[in-house]
This record gives sequence, structure tokens and C-alpha cells, in this order.
Amino acid sequence: MREKRNNLVWSWLSDALLAALFVWGIVSACYGLMQVLDMRRSRNMLFVLTGHFSNPGPYGGFIACVMAVAGAWLLRFPGGPGMTDMNPGKTGTAYARLGLRYLAWGALGMGVMVLPASMSRAGWLALAAALAIEALRLPRVRGWIRGHRWVVPASVVVTAALLVGAFLLKTESALGRFHIWRMECRAIAERPWTGSGPGTLLWAYGEAQEAFFRANLDTAPAAVVRAAGCPEYAFNEFLGLGVEYGLPALLLALLLVVSAVVVLHRAGSPFAAGLTAWAIFACASYPLSVPQLRILGIGFVLAAILTGCLRARKRLAGLVPLAVALALAGWTGLHGAFREPAPENFRQVYARGHALHQAGRYEASSEELEQGAKMSCDPMFEIILGKNAEALGDDARAEALYEKAHYMVPSRLYPLVRLMRLQIRTGRDQEALQTAQRIVSMPVNDRHDMMVMLRRETQTTLDSLKNELR
Repeated sequence: MREKRNNLVWSWLSDALLAALFVWGIVSACYGLMQVLDMRRSRNMLFVLTGHFSNPGPYGGFIACVMAVAGAWLLRFPGGPGMTDMNPGKTGTAYARLGLRYLAWGALGMGVMVLPASMSRAGWLALAAALAIEALRLPRVRGWIRGHRWVVPASVVVTAALLVGAFLLKTESALGRFHIWRMECRAIAERPWTGSGPGTLLWAYGEAQEAFFRANLDTAPAAVVRAAGCPEYAFNEFLGLGVEYGLPALLLALLLVVSAVVVLHRAGSPFAAGLTAWAIFACASYPLSVPQLRILGIGFVLAAILTGCLRARKRLAGLVPLAVALALAGWTGLHGAFREPAPENFRQVYARGHALHQAGRYEASSEELEQGAKMSCDPMFEIILGKNAEALGDDARAEALYEKAHYMVPSRLYPLVRLMRLQIRTGRDQEALQTAQRIVSMPVNDRHDMMVMLRRETQTTLDSLKNELR
């Protein structure tokens, strides 16, 4: 009797949560479609489509997660509104499930219209993988595949072609993601057990990238140099946890996702597909930094805990993801307890430090900027610190900071321009000549007015230095 009551409670609660999620997805998709039709203004002037988000990438990830849940629900009930586990005599339940079916089709259909326009390759991949896993769990699908063996090699070929197409669609962006993951792995290798500390992900990334290019700039391919930048997110939540909190946090996060997905699968919950899509999307984006996606991810994990405690094949199975979640929270909390709190926002810190620099308060400016540099990989912190050092008469420190800024993002001209000016001012014309030659040999984006101006200024300086040294 108790088990029957638990199943009934979870059935109604699950249906209510599914309906709420589908409505949320439909409303978000409609808002995005209105942006495409120019009936609503985008929330980012650089993109036509963002939905209720500030960027089309997270928007595409959200739509993909909702579509994954809707698709999984429809795969589970192909013949009607919940015929598998519904008592035909209970008309209220029948109508509720019928309404849920229409909402699922609505969420799936509206998502199909806006997901391609989001250009979120991570979203596409997350949706395809989640639905493929859900489909392969169905006996009728596995039986059909066994009777049509050509499907497996054909699927491999099509998948490979789609992955190559997705890579070629935005090659520079894809190379940038690969480079970011590579630098994050190097940062984890530097501090595998302790991590760099809460809020220091970007600082650790900048340190790893600087060390990499100091050792490999002369041999690194031009595409790698172009791909190197100063990202504001990890673009892989699991690697981001590993950088800040060490390998234990990374492994606990993976274990949490896997255990939650297993619990949901065993209970036959479509939320398993949603969490699978969320986790795959998290490998190439930053859902924990987006409120809507953070709520969605936490909701899926909570659903796994509740499902395991009420309806899984083995009772109290939900305690497994709960225990892992508590262990992860405890590990990260322990790190935070013994670290200094991070500054509020590196942009605000930079703005204050730069304002102090312009006001001539160089020592106070350096104090602010050194704090901000601990949570950013933007070399502008090092450049303004170098200008402060120059103003205070510490040319050696200024030169070291300009060189560091250069290796942090080697495709930028300005750090080398500052170094060249310092070398000229201190009478080292031969070194300045070599630096100027490096600058003019670097590729320049003609659409970037500042880079074009710096390149032109450096060419003039180079010609002048050549004449003086003849």
C-alpha cells in the first residue's frame, strides 16, 4: 500500500514538473522565434536570437535540454498518452497525460524551429546524444536495429560527417574550445589535488597559457596562436571544477551526474535524457554561470534523488547521488573555508585600478589590479601594472609585466608595443628594433582599427630605428 501511494505521489509530481518544464521551453522558444521575426529585440546586439538569455549558446543548450526530456517522454509513450502505466478508468489521469503529450509535442516542435538558429553546436550534440541513448534503451529499437544491421555503419558515417560539418561550420571557435580545454588540463596538472582555489579559474588559466607559450611560441602552429585568448568561462564545467578544486572535485562531479542518470534511467524517468543533455552541453559551455541552466541542472539532480527514494528498483537509490552531492559540496566548501574570498568582479576591479592609474595614484592602482589579476586571464591587468611600474621608476618590473602580457595572449600587439616603447626610452634601440620586427610580422585583423593603428605606428618606428642604426 505504501509503495503504491509513493508511486502515485511521484507520478503526479513528475507529471506536474514535466508540464512546467515543457511550458517553460515553449514560452522560451516562442520568445526566440519572435526575435528571429524581428518582433522582439535580442538581448545581445551582436546576435539576432538569444531568447531570454544574453547569448545564443546557453539559449540553445536550454532548448536542447527541454527537447531531450520531451523526446524521451514521447519515445516512452509512442502509442498514446501514457498507455503503459495508466488506468483507463481514471479519466482525470487520462486527460492529464493527454495534455502532457500535447505539451511534449509542442516543446519538441517549437524547439526544432529555434535550435538550428541558435548555432549552438554543443546543444545539437547534447540533444542528439541524449535521444540516441534513450532510443537504444527501448527493446523495440534494439530489435529493429538487429534486423537492419546496415543501420550501425550508416549511423557511424552520418555521425562522423555531422561532427566534421559542425567543426567546419565555425572552425576558429572549435579550435578555441580545444585550446581552452588543453590549457585547463595543464592547469589541473599543476595543482592536481588542491586546485587553484575558489574564484581563481581564469587566473590559473592565464598562468597555464603563459607558461605554454613561453616554452612553445616559436613552434606553435599559427592556428593555435590565433585561438589563444582570454576566456571569461571554463567552457567545460567539469574541467573548471578540476582547476579550482582539484581532481577530487572533478571526479565527484562526474560521479554525481552518472549516478543521477542511472537512478533516473532505472525509474524510467524522461528527466534522465534532460540530465544527459545538460551534462554533455556542460562539457563545451558554461551552464553553471547561467541562472536558468543552473536551476535546470540542480532540478534534474533533485529529481534523481527524489525518484530514487520513491520509485527506483532498489529503494533509497536516491541516497547515492545525494551522498555524492554532499561530498562534492563538502570538498568545495572546505577549499573555500581556507582561502581568501575572491574580489567581487574583475571588471569592477579593473575599472577602479585603471581610474586610479589615470589619476596618477600608481601604488593604489597596482594594489587594486593585483587583486583583479587573481581572478582574470586578461593581459590588460599586466599592461596597466607595467605602466604603473614605469611611472614609479621600476623599468625592470615593467618589462617583465609586458613580456608576461605578451605570452598570456601572444596574438595581441599592444604588450609588445609597450615593450618596444620602454626599450626605446631606456636607450636599447637594437632590442627595440627586434621587438618592432616581431610586431610587424604578426598578422593583423584589418577590421580592428586599434590593431591597424598600432601596426602602422610600429612600422614608422621600425623605419626610424633602421635609419638611426645604419
